[in-house]
Amino acid sequence: MRLGDAPQWAHAEPDLAGSVPSFAFDPADPWTATFQAGLERAELRGRRVYEVGVGSGTNVLFMLRACDASMVFGSDLDPRLAAVARTFVAQRAPALTDRFRPIDGPVSLIDAPVARATMAETDVVVGCLPQVPDPQEAASAKFRLAHLTAADAGRQLEDRLAHYYPWEQFDEHPFNAVGLGLIEALLTSVRAYAPQAEVILILGCRIGRDALTRLFRSNGYHAQELASRIVRQHARTDISFFAALEAAMRGTGYERDFVCEFYADEAGRLAISASEASERLNADPAQPVFHEVCVLRGRRA
Repeated sequence: MRLGDAPQWAHAEPDLAGSVPSFAFDPADPWTATFQAGLERAELRGRRVYEVGVGSGTNVLFMLRACDASMVFGSDLDPRLAAVARTFVAQRAPALTDRFRPIDGPVSLIDAPVARATMAETDVVVGCLPQVPDPQEAASAKFRLAHLTAADAGRQLEDRLAHYYPWEQFDEHPFNAVGLGLIEALLTSVRAYAPQAEVILILGCRIGRDALTRLFRSNGYHAQELASRIVRQHARTDISFFAALEAAMRGTGYERDFVCEFYADEAGRLAISASEASERLNADPAQPVFHEVCVLRGRRA
């Protein structure tokens, strides 16, 4: 799940008196509603699920209670959140606590041995991971400045971990070039350590739905849509990467393969370019800019 800079509650005791961290999914958030709609259609009853990025435990509880998963495992990059999720589930559904087993400590994707061993025993891997390169990382900043003016190359924003991933760390993955390196790394890991497992991810379609389908196919998965929705672009996410990507591909022929998808209206009828979307938000973060999110299930082809 999306993570962010530490809020004030992070230094308190694990008993959060029922609060949901602001940087994690909450049931009122359209991303959460879309993800849970997809999970509800994913046939999780009686299955063992691993969530990459458990956050507050909101989706853990949903998968146990609404989807009747037999067991949910999970981990998070933020080492505090296993305890947060454990407390969240225990407070709201004490009878279900024995069906949730979070992995303690910081876990990036599934890079910990215990995470890999656990994932090998699961039927389904679910998650929401950042798809926007960190604008403050050196390689990412250089890319933006090479294709955009300084004024268009992005804003200094908070909650970097909530919205971005370290771009240059995933250069070995081909789809990193279009901001999907972290997602591809997860697909690669699941294929290696849990080859029988399905993968269910909620993804922003800003890079285009076709690119997401090709990503799954290139990594040995057949993609099926479980849910989708047009959502408002988060004002705190710098999307200048997509504007730079448009500029970089212009005239190369690849612009036909990777078409960024943004909208000026909530219905998704008025398509605008990534450049225009970025310019609108730079001029006034309160301006409405929209994009689609979708929940894709990957099954081994």
